[in-house]
Amino acid sequence: MKDRIIYINGQFVPSSEARIHIFDMGFMRGEGIFEALRTFNGKPFKLPQHIKRLFRSLKYARLDPKISSQDMEKITLKVIKANKQNISGNEDLAIGHFVTPGLATWYDPNASPTIIVYCRDIVFKDFAKYYSTGAHVITPPIRHIPPQCIDPKMKTLSRMHHRIARVETQLNDPEAYPLFQDLAGNVTESTSMNFFIVKEGKLLTSNTNNILCGISRETVFELAEDLSIPYEERDIQLYEVYNADEAFATATGPCVLPISRVNGIQISSKIPGEITKALLDRWSRNVGINIVAQATAHIN
Repeated sequence: MKDRIIYINGQFVPSSEARIHIFDMGFMRGEGIFEALRTFNGKPFKLPQHIKRLFRSLKYARLDPKISSQDMEKITLKVIKANKQNISGNEDLAIGHFVTPGLATWYDPNASPTIIVYCRDIVFKDFAKYYSTGAHVITPPIRHIPPQCIDPKMKTLSRMHHRIARVETQLNDPEAYPLFQDLAGNVTESTSMNFFIVKEGKLLTSNTNNILCGISRETVFELAEDLSIPYEERDIQLYEVYNADEAFATATGPCVLPISRVNGIQISSKIPGEITKALLDRWSRNVGINIVAQATAHIN
């Protein structure tokens, strides 16, 4: 991992020199909000939308960053600019935002928050092969935290249930991704991805009651409208998933990731499926880069 320039509490420093206090509540208790986006050809993808979602989460958490959304966007652009000169033509950057209450032990509206805007290389090799083989997802025993406890539209650092889900999943298949179900058995989302199936030419995805509303997910809706592909948001059960024509996940790095198996059951023998490929092709055209080719170039 290259040493990148990051922003932390008013300073731009190499990531190897970045420090937070041991009693920062983000470290001590996982109290904090985060955001993540990527670049295409060095240009941030939908930065304003990501910043807006970050500030919606901060408002819900009653966490005042003490800076405006406009300032956060400017800082992000400075971080990208500071790192662009050190990326090759086949690389792009992952950008992250972290805001914690800082050293405030209890709620204190006057406390000084910790603000970090980091930058690192996208690790394409982690997912590149799945564009041709399809990923395997498994529903772990642990269920998604219900929205009556914490609304999943808030992108919070407190994600121990995600770790447990990954461990439970990888005990069955070390390369599989978890796919949460809610308490009623409806499929919801993965630990960092939204989930879609295709049935008879129509996209189906979970409703917004119990998922994080991903920017990549919203982008798929936009692409679907351009391609005249109908879509619906509603509760989805495993019975429908097992009998789907295609399945895929959306996430910041891979954008649209084909899924070939769910709980060991084959969904599609053709990877990527027709609609999954159409979405990937249109996304690639819109951002001026072949998303699949860029990722697969990093397979050793």
